[in-house]
Amino acid sequence: MKEIRILHCADMHLGAELSTLGRKAVTRRAEVKRTFLNILKLCQDEKIQLLLIAGDLFDNVHVQKTMLEEIKNGFAGLEGTIVAIAPGNHDPITEDSPYLLKDFWPRNVIIFKGALEKIELEKLGVRLWGGAFTGTYQVDSMLKNFTIPDDELINICVIHGELVGPHQKSNYNPITETQLKNSKVDYVALGHIHKQTEVLKAGNTYYAYSGCPEGRGFDEIDEKGVYIGTVSKGLCRLKYRRLCQRMNVELHVDISDAKNSKMAADIILDKMKSRCEENYSENLYKVILEGMIADNVSIDIDDIKAILYEIFFVKIKDHTTVKIDFDAVPEETTLRNIFIRKMMERINDAGPDEKEKLNKALRLGLKAFFGEVKYSED
Repeated sequence: MKEIRILHCADMHLGAELSTLGRKAVTRRAEVKRTFLNILKLCQDEKIQLLLIAGDLFDNVHVQKTMLEEIKNGFAGLEGTIVAIAPGNHDPITEDSPYLLKDFWPRNVIIFKGALEKIELEKLGVRLWGGAFTGTYQVDSMLKNFTIPDDELINICVIHGELVGPHQKSNYNPITETQLKNSKVDYVALGHIHKQTEVLKAGNTYYAYSGCPEGRGFDEIDEKGVYIGTVSKGLCRLKYRRLCQRMNVELHVDISDAKNSKMAADIILDKMKSRCEENYSENLYKVILEGMIADNVSIDIDDIKAILYEIFFVKIKDHTTVKIDFDAVPEETTLRNIFIRKMMERINDAGPDEKEKLNKALRLGLKAFFGEVKYSED
């Protein structure tokens, strides 16, 4: 049975600012580009015949010339690999799109420029389908009333869009499971959702989101990569391959037993090592501190971050609550005691969202009574 080797990636967002990372943004931007170049190298190493890029290769249409040249040269250096790009909502086909540059892209690069269309790759025995966003939004489904011809060609579709329920709407090319089933395409390579899905099936149609190859923030956590493998008529054998150089990791850490910032940092470090093992220091962490801290214990976020200097990037949120022993709070009417009792009354009567704000105010207020008025939280 004839088959084709493919690599499916999406949502690279080359050129994204990543400003929330501060001084580490420059490093991460370079790493994101390096990961894409590693994808191209993987195409060579694995003898990939068809590289499917399901939208948002670039973070916007204003791409630096040096980056465009590097990506173009990377595509040109692929021997035996056809590149198929379906522009997404971040890099749509507009008047100033780099995809429209005349005589720029190599001959092995196919860029879809509008409504769903087909290109027959006779030597590969493949009929390739794809479409492009022509603006930020695409409210009508590109797969509406779409089905393939009944013949022996392998049918593959690359497209940027959002999977929705039967009666749901979306501004980003809404695609339903029924449309996928009715299309009868052998494999649909999807982009737009940055989280990888399993390879799913609707009728005889296989489909998947590869997710983004590098996480850009803490809404894109854990391992990231691409799908790689073979597609044949009615059969799909794809495996997920991790490619990210660093992971974004969210950790909830109970520091109730900590008596100072050093002890809190040690607890956090143990959690990082347990979660990420030997490469723990290379990742980016969002640490959410939890637990109950005695009112006479001082935990300082800046001190914790200084102790965790070896970690590439750490962001800390303090969601601890203050442990108050009312029997130990004298009845005498000092300002501190009045503050504690008034705040606890408000906290007990507050809703969940308000409780978090009031607990933060209580922590800061108690620090002020100890003369520690500095406060830092990412």
